[in-house]
Amino acid sequence: MKRFSPTIFSVIIVAVFFVSCHKQFQPQSVQYAGYAVEQNKTDTNVSNFLKPYSSKVGETMNDVMAELGTSLKKEQPNGSLGNFLADAYLAMAQKKFDPAADVAFMNNGGIRLNTIQAGPLRRGSIYEVMPFDNLLVILKLTGAQLQQYLDHIAGEGGSGIAGVRMTIRDKKATDVYIDNKPLNLTATYTMVNSDYAVNGGGGYTLFKDMPMQKTGYLLRDAILDYCAGSKAAGKPIIVSAEKRIINGN
Repeated sequence: MKRFSPTIFSVIIVAVFFVSCHKQFQPQSVQYAGYAVEQNKTDTNVSNFLKPYSSKVGETMNDVMAELGTSLKKEQPNGSLGNFLADAYLAMAQKKFDPAADVAFMNNGGIRLNTIQAGPLRRGSIYEVMPFDNLLVILKLTGAQLQQYLDHIAGEGGSGIAGVRMTIRDKKATDVYIDNKPLNLTATYTMVNSDYAVNGGGGYTLFKDMPMQKTGYLLRDAILDYCAGSKAAGKPIIVSAEKRIINGN
């Protein structure tokens, strides 16, 4: 899920351009030599230069973004941590882009912390759980297309979901409810997801060539904004203990 930063990408482009403007040479032979690398020495000039910046970053990472009323865990088929992230994506998509958004997802493999304890939720934990610069995207799906995607999630053992309840039987999604109503295969639903998952990063490619709204909004920023809203309202974040995905096998 990792994305290149604009700075690194720019350096790569410049390097490619520089090389393309010069005569190309084909090496006749390649030789290798091993050199010992001293790893114990520290460049004090560099350390002293970075110290004020690292201190400032450390202070920022300790900022309390919200209070967690319950501990969150990465689990399958139903995990409170994945559901919390999906809740954040759905809520912020509804607030900023499309009030009619129905469902949101967070693929289990992209969750990079196993637990977040109840209590103060710090900025650093949010960066740890979502270290990638992936973006929020919005798609319109038929109920039949959504069913296919839910079957994929069932085959993977579950994921973070919001706006959905379902049961996994024989690696298929059954008893699917959207906003407490049975899934209608002919209806149109609005899905919130990451650009990584939509572009086939999780192994599901149905959405790759479909029209989508590319918001340019980082998933991490959606989490931070969701937490900020909870903090401003003076309410702790509590993920319902109700299972959104049930193992029916």
